[in-house]
Amino acid sequence: MSETIVAAVKSSSYDQIQVAAAVRKAIELAGGLPTSVKPGARVLVKPNFLTAKAPSEAATTHPEVVRALIRELRRAGAGEIVVGDSPAGKYSWEELWDKTGFADMAAEEGVELLPFDEFERRDVGGEKDVPFVKGFLDFDVFISVPKLKTHLLTKFTGAVKNSYGLIVGGAKSNYHGHFPSPRKMAGFIVQVYGVRPPDFVLMDGIECMEGDGPSGGKARVVGVVLASRDGVALDACACEAYGYRGEQIDTLVKAAAANLGVLDPVRVGDGWEALGKVKAKRSVADMLHLLPERLFRVITLFVSCRPHIDHALCVKCLKCVKICSQRAIAPGRGGRLQVKGSKCVLCMCCIEACPCKAIELRSPGISMMSQFRGLLRKFGRG
Repeated sequence: MSETIVAAVKSSSYDQIQVAAAVRKAIELAGGLPTSVKPGARVLVKPNFLTAKAPSEAATTHPEVVRALIRELRRAGAGEIVVGDSPAGKYSWEELWDKTGFADMAAEEGVELLPFDEFERRDVGGEKDVPFVKGFLDFDVFISVPKLKTHLLTKFTGAVKNSYGLIVGGAKSNYHGHFPSPRKMAGFIVQVYGVRPPDFVLMDGIECMEGDGPSGGKARVVGVVLASRDGVALDACACEAYGYRGEQIDTLVKAAAANLGVLDPVRVGDGWEALGKVKAKRSVADMLHLLPERLFRVITLFVSCRPHIDHALCVKCLKCVKICSQRAIAPGRGGRLQVKGSKCVLCMCCIEACPCKAIELRSPGISMMSQFRGLLRKFGRG
């Protein structure tokens, strides 16, 4: 049995020439593109299109990383190359592609941007009729290009979490009502990942998002591109940018237990020192994972752990209202949007969908967790 390899290669900026060299080297060190990338192969490339924000905000995969991948696929003889993802929140596809920089990149490289509108239903574990983007199993090759980010619910988002975007539109938020705790949601995400694990993963870690990601945090320079044929193994390495081990991320533990990947790969490349020393800030998900599974809902209600809308930043675009599967956000006094705490299941979808960073998670416990994290940084993370 061949060893599992994860490559990390330095790239200090998104300069096109520099990124191209780093991506080529990372692919080479990771063992090359999969053998399914052959002349005429149809390839689905899935970046992270979480929201309609500029690449500089680090909420989405940078188009230069995808451009470099497309050129490597063409060098290997790939035929049709399609790029697509399903965002959080309601945006026109034109707005999404324009703001993320993918409209120009795709036009320049001559590739199709696929709107994830049409779907086919598949049973996933105990969930029936889950709407996946139509035809995703028909591609010869599936390549995931996640962004290195934190996550308010799962602690970390990488290749495994990126596959959740294969589910079309607002359906993603509905499943949070079915799986109301971080651990249960992690299990469903892993089942979605297992429907078709990517054949190859290339991660944009040149800039990561730290703090309360995947959309409300801040950009932080890391300076690496990571690559592997094993998305679980890549994530287990990438999460170290936040001081985590793979064994501390539920999605990765469950994925490894399901034989979808490994947590202890061989590491190659010159980017590991940069990844290890960045010490990017975590999200408040650490606090949520301290809560007992059976009491998660009760405790979060008791300590008033709920999203809070900053009305000074809110532009009343209603994206949070439209994405909330529990109808927990509605206009209050003076037309201001309010979160109905009793209905909220703490899925964080409203925070992900907000384009203005006007929603944040608040709780008395969060300030305590902040102090706890300070102690961890002082005495060393566990």
